[in-house]
Amino acid sequence: MLEKCCKINVILNALIATLFCSFFSAGQAIAQSPSQKIHGYFTGVSAIEQKLFYATETKRFYVRNGFAYAWLSKQNIADFQILLVYFKQSANLGLEQDDHVNSYCSQLKYKILTASSEDDSINADIAITDAAIHFFHDVAEGNQTEDLLYNGLNYFPGCINIDSILFVYLNTGKFSFLLSDLEPHEKIYESMKEKLQFFQQIISIENFKDAQVKSESTDANRRLLITRLYQLGLLASDTEKLDLTQIKDKIKEVQNTLNQAEDGELHYSTIQMLNVPISTRIIELKSALNALRWIGCIKKTERHIIVVNIPSTTLQLYEQDKIVLESKIVAGKKSTPTPTLCSVINEVILYPYWNVPNKIAVSELLPAIKKNPEFLADNNYEVLDKQAKIIDPAKVNWQKLNKNNFPYTIRQSTGCDNSLGLIKLNFYNPYTVYLHDTPFKGFFKAKYRFYSHGCMRVERAFEVARYVLKNHSVAIDTLVQKGCLKNQSPVVIRASEIIPVFVLYHTAWADSAATVRFYPDVYKKVSLAEN
Repeated sequence: MLEKCCKINVILNALIATLFCSFFSAGQAIAQSPSQKIHGYFTGVSAIEQKLFYATETKRFYVRNGFAYAWLSKQNIADFQILLVYFKQSANLGLEQDDHVNSYCSQLKYKILTASSEDDSINADIAITDAAIHFFHDVAEGNQTEDLLYNGLNYFPGCINIDSILFVYLNTGKFSFLLSDLEPHEKIYESMKEKLQFFQQIISIENFKDAQVKSESTDANRRLLITRLYQLGLLASDTEKLDLTQIKDKIKEVQNTLNQAEDGELHYSTIQMLNVPISTRIIELKSALNALRWIGCIKKTERHIIVVNIPSTTLQLYEQDKIVLESKIVAGKKSTPTPTLCSVINEVILYPYWNVPNKIAVSELLPAIKKNPEFLADNNYEVLDKQAKIIDPAKVNWQKLNKNNFPYTIRQSTGCDNSLGLIKLNFYNPYTVYLHDTPFKGFFKAKYRFYSHGCMRVERAFEVARYVLKNHSVAIDTLVQKGCLKNQSPVVIRASEIIPVFVLYHTAWADSAATVRFYPDVYKKVSLAEN
């Protein structure tokens, strides 16, 4: 991101030194140079071309445009002014102002460029086009790639031909609609953007300072709490008079927003979340907005996609831009975090075995087996040798085994007590994590749901499986009818359609009702990024 800013700023800083902003006040526009001269800038490797960030797209634009001026001609003055207004909106869109040369454009808000030479005019026009393409790329596809530990789809957004769209909108009188047409049209995107804009207005207030709640006592914090509730958008002003009952109701409301237990009390965890700086909330919202843009292309090309957000411990199944199913999940503990990734669900396994990872087997199960020889039978575990053959656990000298000397695989057989439940949704990744059912439904009632070894337990696993097995969903109905069958052999069913799955990490997220919430940074990813 820094490199991309620098490249554009180098161009524009050089241009500022040679351009004069007096032409508009004289009521004139730059005379259009011969198209052959602009064409010459793209026939070799010119100085301007080497510095363009979107050189290929910029070239294609000028080919379509007949190598004519795009912005600095008399007929395009109005479009240039609209572009400057677009750039000014970068922050409200969750984008970075410096990426779109706002400091440069602010000097030109009420002026049109003129130059000391025709070469300067051409340089300026090309640089502005490059900046425009950059801006609209960010609007449509996000200004950052997701931090994925595994990109199994080799996914990078690329479904929109920005240079072609820019040419069409400029040449059909529709340029004033381009920004709104390129933005995502989802309710959750709009809600996040509104929340971002509200926070930006709050911090722009003269002498703004984050109100810090310091005590668990509601009375002791009343003034600070009211100010903080206002800063978070839960009160119309910071001078409202609230009685104790109203304050408790507002605390419940903010606890809902911050994913805390809604009891109206100022617990330590609630105070911690309340006191997160508004500047951090802005960073979180920007990141989430750009994530929605980033996955936007695949929503256009795939009928269904699954998005798992780790901090919110939720799964959202999209049909194009519409969330058609939402489910709570249980994610990995701090010590065994769920990895960020993208892949594709290729099969559903009914009555799955759980092949216990070696690390879990030696660190958690082996001590229990040594303590109680009946542990394996009591929990429906089988012991497999290196040839994957089941052996009699009574013939194993467990006391002599340790983490450096453990030649077996422990497998939990199928049944009601199997840790994977009755359904496993499989997708390739190097971490052997997947989506699955669970017999431990009670965890879904909690706000904090980080208890797994990295896999994702899905509350509505059966319903997700029906979408994955559209052509074979009768298998799920049969499974529901039969229920738990102990020691039933696993049944593997290929997915009816390719469904990409994205596992992301965003501490600001919205549900299908477009309610924006903030979640604890359990894995400390946002904290590390800020530092």
